[in-house]
Amino acid sequence: MKKLSALFGLLFFAATCVAQIEITLKRDFVEQYADRVSIDSHFRVDVTSKIHSASQDGDIHVAGTAPEIGMLAVAEVMNAKTEKNDAVAKLVSAVGTNSPVLISGAWRIWSEHGGEQGYTQGEPVPAVENSGEAHVFEIHPITMVAGKDVTHTWVPTAGYTYKDADSAFTIYERTKCHILDEGTTVRISTEKAGYNYTEFVAKLRLDPIHIEGGTSVLAAIYDLNGELQVKERRLVMAAGTEPEKIVGKLHKGDSVQVVGIPRLSLKLVKWRLEHHTGKFSQSLSWNIPYEMIVAAVTDPEPNSIPD
Repeated sequence: MKKLSALFGLLFFAATCVAQIEITLKRDFVEQYADRVSIDSHFRVDVTSKIHSASQDGDIHVAGTAPEIGMLAVAEVMNAKTEKNDAVAKLVSAVGTNSPVLISGAWRIWSEHGGEQGYTQGEPVPAVENSGEAHVFEIHPITMVAGKDVTHTWVPTAGYTYKDADSAFTIYERTKCHILDEGTTVRISTEKAGYNYTEFVAKLRLDPIHIEGGTSVLAAIYDLNGELQVKERRLVMAAGTEPEKIVGKLHKGDSVQVVGIPRLSLKLVKWRLEHHTGKFSQSLSWNIPYEMIVAAVTDPEPNSIPD
């Protein structure tokens, strides 16, 4: 029976993988990072982009990998032109040297830049020549480069037009997903989904709590016109950043206007793996489990959201 169940699971998984992106993660990685905001990495820098103009988002992209990640990754410094600690220069000078740079920041798994190939954690990662190489893993935004603190870059980007919450959360909420438990690994099939840097109002449903590497809170999501988009979603903020300092002081019922970046919620992946029986028997095929990294606060005291 177990073999038959596994076979049916694989057949169902294959049926849902048409034109989708497959991400295979180590089970212990899912367990380790389910309740962590950030990741510390010894990052091999293959190539960097130019610093993007503010209208493009103001970031610099750094492509490579790290043993802590185990797949191709792109690390990004927000507001890179404002960085005055030589962290950007350190990243550029490390290109092609094979000398790892210590990079910390919010880990992010998302299918925005994924290609048709699968992504399996732990496989060899050849060096790439393009900072825009297809990938699903990011350290975004970065908080630390070679001991240099860049948390001051977690602020709004002047001149950038943020994505509209109504459009963005419609995409996030409708993104299809299927999770397959393979014992020591977890295979996730999902659709390509964009919309980085979305601006929205969060109304806290509970008080914020400290988790490893920062703070998290459950919040209802509204657009800037006060229209409810999502009843409840987890927000995470990296330690020492302005978003953590501001949101961490709020309480249940308070509101804050922020810029967020979606990422796969490993906490919800873990929950679904542990509860896909009984009334939750279809949970492995629910739409993508995600949460939002709060990258900046645009208004610490927005107009109050009605109850």
